[in-house]
Amino acid sequence: MNDWEYVSAYVQGDEEAFEGLVAKYFRMVYAMAARQVGDAHLAEEVAQSVFIIFSRKASKLAPGVSVCGWLLQTTRFVSRDAIKMRQRRQQNEQAFAASLDCGSPTKTSPNAIEAVLDEALLALPAAEQTGVMAHFYEGKNFREIGEMLAISEDGAQKRVSRSLAKLRAFLSRRGVKVSMSAVAGLLTTQFAGDAAAQTLSSANALSLADRASRLLRWRSVLGIGLKLILAVALLLGGSWTWRQRSNSTSSTVPVSDPRIEALAKNWSEMVHRIASVKQNLATTPVNDARFQTLLSEVNSFAGDAARIRDALSLLLTAPQERDQVAEFLTEEVAETLKLDSTERRAVYALVRDRLARGATPTEAMKAMAQDIPTEAVQIKALLSAEHQKQFDSVYGADGSGFFIYLRIATAGK
Repeated sequence: MNDWEYVSAYVQGDEEAFEGLVAKYFRMVYAMAARQVGDAHLAEEVAQSVFIIFSRKASKLAPGVSVCGWLLQTTRFVSRDAIKMRQRRQQNEQAFAASLDCGSPTKTSPNAIEAVLDEALLALPAAEQTGVMAHFYEGKNFREIGEMLAISEDGAQKRVSRSLAKLRAFLSRRGVKVSMSAVAGLLTTQFAGDAAAQTLSSANALSLADRASRLLRWRSVLGIGLKLILAVALLLGGSWTWRQRSNSTSSTVPVSDPRIEALAKNWSEMVHRIASVKQNLATTPVNDARFQTLLSEVNSFAGDAARIRDALSLLLTAPQERDQVAEFLTEEVAETLKLDSTERRAVYALVRDRLARGATPTEAMKAMAQDIPTEAVQIKALLSAEHQKQFDSVYGADGSGFFIYLRIATAGK
């Protein structure tokens, strides 16, 4: 049976088909997880979690999706989440961290070259990824690979060779200079290890799988929301009722137009709503009626964002566009996090400096939009510990919800 025959049989209720997929790919998933997390016990939990998630999503997989590729992608995602959870436990429970240090003799650091090779494998197209894994992981010859991919034996050999060349080029771009034969050797030994246990009964694995499933669901919903925002941004417009400037403002950052400040505050309100919906989505079952209500609210953000974007664009005047955008972004962050005057000045200076670098205001905004994770790290470094926690709560620890305005304003430009 090929992978999709296994999946189809499992969806129809054949539990042995699922066991067949586990037997086929568990060692691969475990080996990759071990390289990612650097801990044999945690890697086993990650591997179990990946297959628990797969069992839940198998019926929803699109026909033709590479099962191998899906497992590799999900393993990397769950591994990263497991590392974050472990770091939080270590930070908040020093006694537990100490027991881990004393009681985990198998804990090792992941090999840097192997970690880069994992990324290179994930970067391959699905067909090439399948061919490489079949040859180096499953041990199939080129005739068998050709039959599996419906190509000739010679075509299969050429495809695997091209894939090795792409892997070598990927490694080279990351500073790892190796020969083609060395790449093949790395792949041969990549999955040599075996898992000590292959059951799916670990309570920790179930917990990890539940959390990863929620995160994957939220990431999918957020992606849909952003696509909707970008799709309707050019279609929606309308009038905007300006808010009166607050009499109690004490900002030392100049605001050229009180309407810019009003728009920034409205954007801040939307950011808080998005954070609240995100938190509720992560804890609401998909079959709960409230889940659809939350999705509807996600869709409403598209209209709000488009109206603010359009209103602000009418206020930007040459040659002050850069400073005006810096004012808007600073006011939005300051209002969202309730920054003091010192933090506000520091944020404004950093944003204005970044916006001054492009040849045009649009190019400067696009450059910032493409490097938002870096912007988030730099701005968080300017904030107090309390405001950094607030930042993570509202915008996400990875800054995924930060400066969304830049992405919307520069979409398609």
